[in-house]
Amino acid sequence: MKVTVGENRVKTIRAEDSEKLLLSKSSMGILRQNIARHIGDDRLDSFLFQFGWDMGIKDAEEMLKIKKPLEQYVIDGPQLHIRNGHITGIDHECDIEYNEDGTLKTLVGRGEWHGSYEAKEHLLIFGRSESPVCHTLTGYSSGLMSTIFKKPLVAKEITCVASGDHACQWMVRPKEDWGGEVDHLPVDLMDSTPIVKELEVTYDQLLDQTTFITSLSDFQKELTEAVVNGKDLNDILTVAYEFTKMPFTIDDLDFGNIAAAGFSSEDLEILKQDSLNNIPTFLVEEKGKYVFPFKKYVHEMENYHRIIVPIVVEREIFGYCSTITSVRTDSDYHEEQLFLEHLSNSVALVMQNEKAKVETMGRMKGHYLEQVINKESSKSDLLRRGRYIGADFDEPYVIFVVDAGRPFESIEEEFAFQEKVQEETYDYFKKLNRTALTGIINDKITTLVLSPDEMMPLIRDYKRVIQDKISAGHLFIGVSNINTGIEHTSRAMEEAVIARQLAISNDLIFYKDLGVVGALINSNNKESIELIADEELKGLRDHNGEMDKELLRTLYYFLSNGGNLKNTSSDLALSMSGLRHRIQKVETLLDKDLRDPDVSNQLLLIIKALIATKGVDLS
Repeated sequence: MKVTVGENRVKTIRAEDSEKLLLSKSSMGILRQNIARHIGDDRLDSFLFQFGWDMGIKDAEEMLKIKKPLEQYVIDGPQLHIRNGHITGIDHECDIEYNEDGTLKTLVGRGEWHGSYEAKEHLLIFGRSESPVCHTLTGYSSGLMSTIFKKPLVAKEITCVASGDHACQWMVRPKEDWGGEVDHLPVDLMDSTPIVKELEVTYDQLLDQTTFITSLSDFQKELTEAVVNGKDLNDILTVAYEFTKMPFTIDDLDFGNIAAAGFSSEDLEILKQDSLNNIPTFLVEEKGKYVFPFKKYVHEMENYHRIIVPIVVEREIFGYCSTITSVRTDSDYHEEQLFLEHLSNSVALVMQNEKAKVETMGRMKGHYLEQVINKESSKSDLLRRGRYIGADFDEPYVIFVVDAGRPFESIEEEFAFQEKVQEETYDYFKKLNRTALTGIINDKITTLVLSPDEMMPLIRDYKRVIQDKISAGHLFIGVSNINTGIEHTSRAMEEAVIARQLAISNDLIFYKDLGVVGALINSNNKESIELIADEELKGLRDHNGEMDKELLRTLYYFLSNGGNLKNTSSDLALSMSGLRHRIQKVETLLDKDLRDPDVSNQLLLIIKALIATKGVDLS
């Protein structure tokens, strides 16, 4: 059944007595202004809508005391609107549909308010608005119609004089029919929490936040006391767990567990497997250091979420602190993050202290190694001081030297490289429980390792680990023979340097593999070697007496490869024809047959000796 209200569906009503307000309209404008001042513009519209809503309900209840057809209430309602002084007139039409049982199926009303006091006062007090402002009117219409038809009906102002339109036009429909169209309007607030309730909620939230901040402060105090009292990482995690009842872990960069509290061994094994199988590589390398691109990372597993924050020491990632929680899809885990950040800072302090101790010990051992090699004190004094740091020279030892095999762009870059290698070297041998002394001696990174059984695989593994950690390309290492006795450290150092100098085609050379070359090359016959080299290789010098490095390099690789042209061509990245031309030129300049074994062996020995004694770079 459909009913149309109003003659020709449009009825114009003019006011006979439109000034029924006990307060003047300007007084209502002042009230509007003060409401905005005290509760803010954001709440003004909802307050006025609720005000109008309640007035509409009140008037509707009075109207319903006199039984009339529902359509008559729709006609009478605007008269009340006018008598209340909200408007001076109204044009309106309304289509109503009922269900078979007489209940309201739907209602669509539309019209235009004339002389809206709200639009007028808003323009006077606030100026032009960007959106409709007749919130009391929409609230009044909504409350009145909803009460009459016992169904939530919502009026929405479509255009408004206060926002520059020619008229204040409106529409009223069932709330659900608006869909998302009124989501941003104050009509959605007719079921909202009153301001006093909001204040109560805000107070409760503020109280919760105050309690949490106090708890966080107490947490920090507990952690600080633990750090000051020299507690280790396991003790600090225990303090954190007992305070928060949250389980915690500390892991290294590969998510190997360092310490944990609140987890069983089975839990830790599950975490380890999940970490290895699922946690992505999220570190980013910047200027040779790895950085964590997030303040926190939430690793989402099926049965739990793991919140992870980095442990930063001197702007470098040393590991991670993490905790786990049940799956909460609506949480940003802010509180867990704050607890973890405080814990991470405390752990970083402990790690920084440990790092300082390691560096101090490393420098002390490096200085001692330099004194031992250079014999800067008596043997008895050096041996006595060596016992303090576990250096027993009755045990066998080797010395090896390390460098990057390339020039550095600056002194700062070279210094940073040397510091990093020393730090990682000390850490490597500490984990193996081996005594090692590392320092910079004669501008070379030098390490002495005691009890070097199975030295070749140990040094190869050391090279692989350190090379991966410092990202410096190839490392070049020369290793001495195994020696015993503090008096032989200088010789071992010389052996390591000679081996390093000859680490050209092979970046790891053991002195013992040099054979007779190593035995012939030492500081005692350096002058003789240089004289022989000058004589035998003089044909490769130019008119200024400078050695032709390319020809010498070609000769060295050709002899090292036993005269194999194919291998030499590959090592030099030179065409076969170009290589043949160079070899012929070298033979002509030296007046020697390079295919003669005696000649080639002698020349190779001389070049190796020259590399070792004069540091000629053929790489």
